[in-house]
Amino acid sequence: MIRLKSPQSSFYGSYLYDRIVPEDHLLRKINRAVDFSFVHDLVRDRYIPHFGRPAEDPEFMLRLCLLQYLYGDSDRRVIENARMHLAYKYFLGLAVDDEVPDDTTISYFRVRRLGEEKFREIFENIVQQCIDSGLVTGSRQIVDSTHVVADIAITSLTGLLNICRRNVLEAVAEQDRKMAERMGMNRISNPGQIRFTRKEDGLEKELDEAKNLLDGVTDEFRQGSLKAAPELRKSLELLEKAVADREDAVKDRLVSPVDPDARRGRKESKRWVGYKGHLIMEEDSEIITAIDATPANAADGSQLKGLLKQQEHAYSLIPEELTGDKAYDSGANLDLLDIKGISGVIRLTKKTNHMGLDLFTVDDFRYDADTDTLQCPGRCITSKSTRAVYHRRDQTKKGVIFQFSPKQCNPCALREKCNRNSRGRAVYISYYHHLFQEMRERLGTPEGQEAIRSRSKIEHRIANLTRYCGMRRSRYRGMSRIRIHILLSAIASNVKRMARLLCPPPEPLPPRPDMAV
Repeated sequence: MIRLKSPQSSFYGSYLYDRIVPEDHLLRKINRAVDFSFVHDLVRDRYIPHFGRPAEDPEFMLRLCLLQYLYGDSDRRVIENARMHLAYKYFLGLAVDDEVPDDTTISYFRVRRLGEEKFREIFENIVQQCIDSGLVTGSRQIVDSTHVVADIAITSLTGLLNICRRNVLEAVAEQDRKMAERMGMNRISNPGQIRFTRKEDGLEKELDEAKNLLDGVTDEFRQGSLKAAPELRKSLELLEKAVADREDAVKDRLVSPVDPDARRGRKESKRWVGYKGHLIMEEDSEIITAIDATPANAADGSQLKGLLKQQEHAYSLIPEELTGDKAYDSGANLDLLDIKGISGVIRLTKKTNHMGLDLFTVDDFRYDADTDTLQCPGRCITSKSTRAVYHRRDQTKKGVIFQFSPKQCNPCALREKCNRNSRGRAVYISYYHHLFQEMRERLGTPEGQEAIRSRSKIEHRIANLTRYCGMRRSRYRGMSRIRIHILLSAIASNVKRMARLLCPPPEPLPPRPDMAV
């Protein structure tokens, strides 16, 4: 059962709102530009009609959630402001003397009533309104990502193992306190004392204690003395991962048991712990049309396919042109754009030779697809080739290796800049080589250069998301709630942009003739 909000009526009517909330106020513009009434039909399946106490109006609750991201309020703060501020009351559809719900209602509505699935549908409905208003056409779009800092404290490796071990012992203690004490509950260190210790301090001791604990719990499971309760299983899995992550070759390391989905990320000179937000934006209107979140260690380029699929599935929207930076220059991405008929403008990473920075790279060789031959800078030609497949962590590279003979390479005058061994130069040509060549040609055109210059527009939207819509630091923990966080940020950013585009400020009045100089 839903308690619908009554119209803004009281003894004062709308007199105070008309007098105090300016016509050009952001919340007035959002009210005129965006229709939120669709929320009632969207969440109808989350309520049971004619049963229980009346729940708060879902449109009212969604507006409360938006106010949090528009003005940076916490659950408690937004309720306080809704009691005191007339602009908030106006936007929420409250009468001046109406009461507001408790702040715990917001958390329940956000996670239980809506959740990631419904927030995704709300985001898509807002974008659809932008399409209907002509703000999104798909003529040219831009793709990029930004970092999202996790809501956790970073500990040392020793502290991480200590906390994971403590969690396991506390889960054991819920079933058998004496067993937990036998396993070392009383001997465990205070995590506050070792949280920021150096990497080496006490690490070997903690590793030994953690392995002994894992063996001890496993033995108790076999004997039937312990039950594999969900909380105990979860704590054991985190401890096992924390121990396994100490191997040097591990890439996907656990950072904190408080938020087990968070990872360490690096982008150019930035380093952080948390997540990444990936988005596609309409260049002209700066409306975000697709958005998603990943752990911080995920590659940017690997998310392009999912983002394009997201907006194609939601609005049948395929951009005519897409601009991106070097993070999206993989052959698989160029092939994807070619298949979908999208004119990509992707900056390409400069090729390097791992044998020496002063040696010729693959870009210095000329491949002829018609004759399947390769010509080197010294004008030698070879057709000798073998197929090759390189497997990497995030992609599989397919192509052909062309081999020049020693007879061609040894007497060459350019040998010192090309090949310093006696076996002849080998050159790998990707199956996507022709797509890279086409991209280089496109980047050299005036249109390509203009698209690359316009790519900076997405930095404006990212700055708005992170500085003014709260996306930079996550409010919640866990991947599902992180996605709710970035969706709310994107919704807030889009409705602000819609308000400014669809409700521009009035033009200034012309000067009176008698005031002209």
